[in-house]
Amino acid sequence: MVSLATMTVWDVQLGLAIHVKAPNGKYIVIDLGTGTYESGNISPLAKRRYDNIAYMILTHPHLDHIDDILNFDLNSPKILHRAKALGNDEVMKDVRYCDKAKFEKYCEINNRYNSPVTPQNENYTGNLDNYGGLGIQTFSTSVCDHSNFNNFSTITVFTLSMIKIVVCGDNETESLDVLMRQRDFKSAVENADVLVAPHHGRESAYHSDFVSLVNPRITIISDTAKTNASASDKYTHNSRGFKVDGATRYCLTTRKDGNIDVVFGESDNSNYYGTLYITTSK
Repeated sequence: MVSLATMTVWDVQLGLAIHVKAPNGKYIVIDLGTGTYESGNISPLAKRRYDNIAYMILTHPHLDHIDDILNFDLNSPKILHRAKALGNDEVMKDVRYCDKAKFEKYCEINNRYNSPVTPQNENYTGNLDNYGGLGIQTFSTSVCDHSNFNNFSTITVFTLSMIKIVVCGDNETESLDVLMRQRDFKSAVENADVLVAPHHGRESAYHSDFVSLVNPRITIISDTAKTNASASDKYTHNSRGFKVDGATRYCLTTRKDGNIDVVFGESDNSNYYGTLYITTSK
């Protein structure tokens, strides 16, 4: 049986942009970071212009996660998931003039996507058949202090053929403390294969109990050389290890490894290492 999904973690420096292609060809997009001419990924979203974006997750409204939002209408997703606990007035407060258009676009989109998603919707994530067997779960909390939008970030869990990937936004220890008290969250993230680390791998977001529970084979960090206080050594120490491009790796970073592709699921191709295969662009 062949049932494969592909997740690309784009090299967008200080930001996040992740695209997942489900086995049936539908795309899931997490966040709208943009790259630079150096990285070659100016607009990952524009690369999906003619593809089927079924589902988009905007983990939280910080600029490095919505920087490409003015290209949103190139391929409007069928379903949008975002931090509904944060109102437009909060989002617009203290926005710099040079960034105003992007945050106004976020608020316009927030108002536009206001119809509930029913189980009958062909892109409803609660039905595995809608995404070719790819499971998609989202978790977040709305009880944290509104002064820090990071703690409203969505955490997404992908599962396919016994492979599990956990993708964090900019969650810090406050939101992870709350989520770690929830049984369904702990069950969803435990013993994953891949962890996309919270808040660009920063020390302020490192939660030892969470990482121990996830127990990843490998951790991926979307970061830049300008990121301060990286906890990459801790993620390296607490990941089990996985072969990437012929070498055992424990932690990958977009800063050093460029775009990172994760192919997961079931395959009868002997080139795949089990049901998980990871390559980098550098």
